[in-house]
Amino acid sequence: MGCKPKSCEPKKLEIGEKVNWSDYPSLGQNGFGNGKFCYFISCKFSELPIRDYVDAKKLEPRYETKSYNEYYKCNQRSIKNACRRGISYIIFYTRYRGKKEDYRNRYFITGLFPISGQRNVSNRIAYRSDNPIFLSIEDSIELNDKVWKKWFGKDLPRDHRNAHNLHFMTKFVEKGSPALMGILSHFENKKGKNKLDDYVKELVKRH
Repeated sequence: MGCKPKSCEPKKLEIGEKVNWSDYPSLGQNGFGNGKFCYFISCKFSELPIRDYVDAKKLEPRYETKSYNEYYKCNQRSIKNACRRGISYIIFYTRYRGKKEDYRNRYFITGLFPISGQRNVSNRIAYRSDNPIFLSIEDSIELNDKVWKKWFGKDLPRDHRNAHNLHFMTKFVEKGSPALMGILSHFENKKGKNKLDDYVKELVKRH
């Protein structure tokens, strides 16, 4: 899925706004509304499914600025052509390694990032969102065989050892697909439980 090159040219924001960011095509524009899964490493020292800012010193996703790839290159190969592929949503997922043992080592979708802006940073493209939602592990969507079969008609992918290993999964989901509809519905229902402020408070406290 793509768009005409002209429609992918960023429209500059008005003076007085954050002029270093450019507008991103809206959901209503033809060809847009698709989603892309992006993996991140979670922190084992937190109850929240937050990026690993302790051991791996991860900088992305950048909850503090509601951006992705602004401070470091992550999954760039998958999302640098987001505009041309009509991607409107980045869907963050992880293998939970945190303090809550009942959820540990299971895969969850923890964040929904509707793209609202983009800009070039060095040799990469960064994205920002006006209204991202990041959830607690309890409110996140677990990726298991039941959910995967409902969305894609098959069991969750397994590696050569017959174990779930979704770290390098590349999954593009089309607008109107069971997967994207299910994800959007879940996050719409949970938006009142958005933990983004708690994510940021934890990072500020630790630094």
